[in-house]
Amino acid sequence: MSRLVVAVGLCGLAAGLAAGEPTPAAGPSDSSVRTLVEQLGAEQFADRQAAEAALARLGAPAIPALQSALQSDSPEVRTRAAGLLVKIRRVAESGERLAPRRVKLDYKDIPLGTAINDLKARTGLNVALDPARVANPLRRITCETAVLPVWEALDSFCAAAGLREAYLHELEIPKSTVARRGYVPPPPAPAADAVAVTLIDGTHEKLPGVRSSAVRVLALPAAFPGHKVTLGAGEVLLCLDVTPAPGLGWQEVAGVKVTRVIDSNGRAGGAGTERDAQPQYDPNGVVFVGGGAFGGRAVAMRFDINGNPVPPESQPNPRVVPVPLKLGSDSPRSLKRLEGSVFAELQFPNQQLLAVADPARKTGTWFSAANDLRCCVAEVRESPRAGQPGFVKVQLEFPSPWAVNARRRGWNPGWPEAPRMTQGYRVEAFDAAGKPLPQSANGYNESSDDGMRTIQTFTISLPHGAGVPAKVAVVGPRPVTVEIPFALENVPLP
Repeated sequence: MSRLVVAVGLCGLAAGLAAGEPTPAAGPSDSSVRTLVEQLGAEQFADRQAAEAALARLGAPAIPALQSALQSDSPEVRTRAAGLLVKIRRVAESGERLAPRRVKLDYKDIPLGTAINDLKARTGLNVALDPARVANPLRRITCETAVLPVWEALDSFCAAAGLREAYLHELEIPKSTVARRGYVPPPPAPAADAVAVTLIDGTHEKLPGVRSSAVRVLALPAAFPGHKVTLGAGEVLLCLDVTPAPGLGWQEVAGVKVTRVIDSNGRAGGAGTERDAQPQYDPNGVVFVGGGAFGGRAVAMRFDINGNPVPPESQPNPRVVPVPLKLGSDSPRSLKRLEGSVFAELQFPNQQLLAVADPARKTGTWFSAANDLRCCVAEVRESPRAGQPGFVKVQLEFPSPWAVNARRRGWNPGWPEAPRMTQGYRVEAFDAAGKPLPQSANGYNESSDDGMRTIQTFTISLPHGAGVPAKVAVVGPRPVTVEIPFALENVPLP
């Protein structure tokens, strides 16, 4: 099974404002913000870049002026303002969504197993002891900390308890105990927050990482088997461990943007690029796809001696995110500095995604929402008499589960893997006061000819006397992209 991971090429860090260029004050006035917005359309490229960097640093206070700039006569101002609004809002929403739980540990001479159970309950983290690699889970430990974010508290706990984390490149797929004839598809890959943080006996090693939010980002040890080095090319595939705390609505890592790479020789590097995947073969009849710059090999099809398909025995760990890097030196031993951001997708259920006011006057018109969702009110009919209900017919169009599967993990027609199903949508009707109308809804699915989009038609039955709805709304899961910045120092290389 392949995973789609996007690595964005090296982007130069925005330079600090040069002398004579506008610098926002601690408490910027409306006029100073407007001046910066106007400078987004300046004649000189350096001036436009400087203004954009200053507005990005300013953050939320710049939003009103940037919103007004969307109506500017200058295409350059409109384009840059729109991009800045996305970035500033994403940073603000990321800080809100990824605020960590904070705990104070106060364990004094208590059994390790008891402390682990309490730690799980108080932090919400999916932590587990490996019984085969912990000699005495009843040994007594002491750990006292200040109030810390949960991932920092876990590090302090491991150091005090004589534990270290076991980092897995692949996860074992449980073997089916049900005897079946024919092909049995493997179970779906677990979400990253469902993969336990497994602790074993050993000296705790604090890896370079970010632990201040609800999502931990670590550079995995140099001996981690997922790292790869291309000798003589200065190319390294460096694996990060991206572990979300449970309860965030985590879906997947959408990409990693690397903004700064400085090796131990003091030379600057950049992000690598993805190469086209080439099939690879081995003598046992296994066909692999993937590879390229990401170095991952996903089993596309495997057969036994009788020609029957055999499911894979392991699958990639969804917490492990490989990032290709291009180093400035041929053989540095470490990275002095690695900066960038992890972009991830969260999903929140039962959100109002799209609303159509006065639907009776807008039949036949298509409306669009996020996640490539489209909606059209096909027909509205009021109940003419008691016993004969009225109805509203609404048509939705959105990417099929197969298309979502291809986007997430890459198109792989060789292995008949079930797609990840998206949470269903529903349609609700409201009166002029905004109250839901009594209704019963049913829908049916039709697949488009190319199999990449799903059409779903809802027919909402309305009782006599309910009248014509003042609004219909589409309710379903709302995806949110969050950003987790990281700045890692002294990262050992494989």
